[in-house]
Amino acid sequence: MIWPFGKRALPGLDPASRARRAALSRQKTNLRQPLSTMRWCVVDIETGGLDAQHDPLLAIGAVAIEQGSIVFSPSFEVGLAQPHATKAANILIHGISGSEQRAGQAPHEALLAWLEFAQGAPRVAFHAAFDQAVLQREVRTRLGPLAGAPWFDAAVVAPLLFPDVAPHCSHLDDWLAHFGITVYARHGALADAFATAELWLVLLQAAQREDIRTAHQLLQLTRSRRWLSAD
Repeated sequence: MIWPFGKRALPGLDPASRARRAALSRQKTNLRQPLSTMRWCVVDIETGGLDAQHDPLLAIGAVAIEQGSIVFSPSFEVGLAQPHATKAANILIHGISGSEQRAGQAPHEALLAWLEFAQGAPRVAFHAAFDQAVLQREVRTRLGPLAGAPWFDAAVVAPLLFPDVAPHCSHLDDWLAHFGITVYARHGALADAFATAELWLVLLQAAQREDIRTAHQLLQLTRSRRWLSAD
């Protein structure tokens, strides 16, 4: 008989990957730092559909914000190798060809690289629940359970700080247009992460004008509407 509450076995990882995973488990998040100096990791993903529990993760794009500015280099972008390409209709949406999908990086290596880039920084995304659920699922499956950093949803924070604008802004493009933010491209993981990062800088400035000084205080504000647990 197998005791159902026994310790879950880790996926089969090579020694180097196990060492990288162990280092990640020691990362910590400090939400008491001032918003102006906090490091943030803004992320966007591409998937094979809209089912966060089953559709494949195809690509991850991320950029860091440090000292109140977007760090343009290094940024992060990786495609995860797929055993089979997604359907043509799906490829038209995300633009990742079948050959690109099959030539991606081994999923466990891609996820390790993503977590190493993110470090212990809070994660930011637009409609973050989807990105969080997919990444959480993949990390758990490929690497085993890992404590993660808190998530912040720009789609939740923006209406809290700009309630008069919110009725006219449902999508990321709406918010970008309202604030006059021009981005070089859209609808790829890295491009959308950059766009979200531009919006997040506006929101951080607005939060500080409202005397919200730390990520912890900002998290308390979002808890009044929604709580996104660690990844």
